[in-house]
Amino acid sequence: MGKSTLITMAAFVGVIMMLIGVSFYQSHQMAELDKNIEKARQRAAMLQKDIKVVDALSEVKMKINSRMKAVSKLDSHRSSWVRILEDFARNVPEFVWLFKFEENTLNPSSNVKKGRKKNNKEQEEIIHPGSSKTPDVRPVTIEGYAFTLNGLATFMINVMRSDYFDNVELVLSEERFLDPEKTQRAYNFVLTSDLHYLSEEQLRSLIANIKTEKKSKGSSNSHKVLN
Repeated sequence: MGKSTLITMAAFVGVIMMLIGVSFYQSHQMAELDKNIEKARQRAAMLQKDIKVVDALSEVKMKINSRMKAVSKLDSHRSSWVRILEDFARNVPEFVWLFKFEENTLNPSSNVKKGRKKNNKEQEEIIHPGSSKTPDVRPVTIEGYAFTLNGLATFMINVMRSDYFDNVELVLSEERFLDPEKTQRAYNFVLTSDLHYLSEEQLRSLIANIKTEKKSKGSSNSHKVLN
């Protein structure tokens, strides 16, 4: 065999050995990739379980936070609610009964309008009773039944005279039958109003301001009489 033939054969054997080495290296790399893929799948499965646990805990946390906010909200106006409900119960006349007293959470101060049933000065005393802080004013919905329109009118007048309610409006009033035989009928009504949460300090300030105003009016009237 000539020298050129030997060189050619050697080169050919070298190329074959190189291809075999590359094939073994790629096979090893593929095996490593398969192992990594399997590990990633196992990790993803474990993470899916952790994600489910985290989602469940997040939902529980959200519920707890909402309950804590509700409790905090009730506790912040606990004394006010006692007085509000006592005043509200006194305003319900005979032949009128209620089955819904709901606080609207959307746009809580959008229905606050000054000087509607009271003049501006009286309204300012309720909204700012001797302090720079404005008490919470929330729109509420009151729904119930009345056997007579006179009873409904009396109830609305009583609510309008209360210091806790303002901007009272009759949204709905329609006659309905209470039994299938249509022998008992009543008027279903829906009222909307702005509810003022007055604390003990705000009530004392409001009463003090009213007394001071009465004294100032009395003294001015006495001066006029003397003059």
